[in-house]
Amino acid sequence: MKNVIARFAPSPTGFLHIGGIRTALINYIIVQQSKSQKKDSKFYLRIEDTDKMRSKKEFEESIINGLTWLGIKWDDRIIHQSERINRHYEVANQLLKNNNAYKCICTPETLEKKRLENKRKHINVKKLCIKCEKNEKVQSLKTNYCVRIKIPSEGKLLLKDKIQGNISLENKELDNFILLRNDGTPTYMLSVVVDDYDMNVNTIIRGNDHLNNTFRQVYIYKHMEWQIPEYSHLPLIHGEDGSKLSKRHGAIDVNELNNLGYIPKSIINNLILLGWSPKKINEIIEIDEIIELFDINKISRSASIFDYNKLNYLNNYYLKENKNYKFFENYILNNNNLSKFIKEDHIKIKRVFDSFKNNINYFSQIDAIIISYFDHSFRTKSHELLNENFNIILKDFINDLTKIDDWNEKQLTDFIDNFLKKKKIKFPIFGKPLRIVLTNSIKGPSIIAILYALGKETSFLRLNNYIRK
Repeated sequence: MKNVIARFAPSPTGFLHIGGIRTALINYIIVQQSKSQKKDSKFYLRIEDTDKMRSKKEFEESIINGLTWLGIKWDDRIIHQSERINRHYEVANQLLKNNNAYKCICTPETLEKKRLENKRKHINVKKLCIKCEKNEKVQSLKTNYCVRIKIPSEGKLLLKDKIQGNISLENKELDNFILLRNDGTPTYMLSVVVDDYDMNVNTIIRGNDHLNNTFRQVYIYKHMEWQIPEYSHLPLIHGEDGSKLSKRHGAIDVNELNNLGYIPKSIINNLILLGWSPKKINEIIEIDEIIELFDINKISRSASIFDYNKLNYLNNYYLKENKNYKFFENYILNNNNLSKFIKEDHIKIKRVFDSFKNNINYFSQIDAIIISYFDHSFRTKSHELLNENFNIILKDFINDLTKIDDWNEKQLTDFIDNFLKKKKIKFPIFGKPLRIVLTNSIKGPSIIAILYALGKETSFLRLNNYIRK
């Protein structure tokens, strides 16, 4: 088994989205598997920031913070593509010198005219620049030209892909793409290959939307006589309607998922199940087990559906585990509207969470509930269930409730059971209006859970305020 050198190479032109997370995760997993036998395997993070117009620091920070939050760790320092422009330029000139590239002065208008002409004549030729390569005057220019790669028009190229299988493409389907623009700046097509080669990347795992780029980039490897990496192209992620996943399907940015209160484990668990199965009775699987069982060769070639219902199911499972309460605490501490409450009474915060955790999919669904449970100016609103018969029973309830010394769920359960027996009434008759008095809602957790979460002092405050009113 060889050392695996892989990378995640996002462009900081937007926030880190679900598709990018999945790509980074699978690269990370493959390297971790290799490290168990080959300690020199590496997983690099490279920021492809050569697009100065669209690249922003906030997007780069989003990428770094998102990966860190998810626990996807990279080796060594972060590499910035923009720091390596001179090296990209050097390789482009080497391709020119080796007669594997040529200078071109075609304008976009000239190329578009040629494309339309080919279309009209039903000529399927992707190489639109056909004159510059043989023009000695153009090839002797010192400025005002771009550099295009040379790709043969005859024959075909075979690509061996670990997910997609063997794929071939006719060379006539490939364009003589630009390596250096007119201003001398390198294109993505050139930079990514040069950086991968110089970083010794031998395993490239990326989205299926890069498949055509791979066929084109292979020619840079061939012309430079460099070892071609092993490729795996992941099928794309679609929404439940079968279209490409987008904002209209829901939150797709890792920052949004973090802000909503999802736990990293649930996101990782969900993403790894897209097109792959651990062959378990249930679908709960954490990162250590994923690293042990994952097989990239068994990923489906078909597009995967991102199901928010499954994500919510998984997240509810993880947030209910006691060991994961730390994620909720961290969520509260980083929420400007809620952090004051955990400082006021962290025990009460835990009680409220425990009372509602079975019924929430992510932490932000409990925001309003926490605020209401810490509302010191709470007043019960009028309701038809709050009648005189209830009020009479409630006064006796409050009087007996004062006798409880130890405010815990067992004591409260025993007390309410005994009170109902003594009054010879069924729980719904008393429980529904009592819930309204305490929370202004007819729905919610059990009365015991509400009383326990509110705490003795707040419970009596709300009950007595209602009676006085």
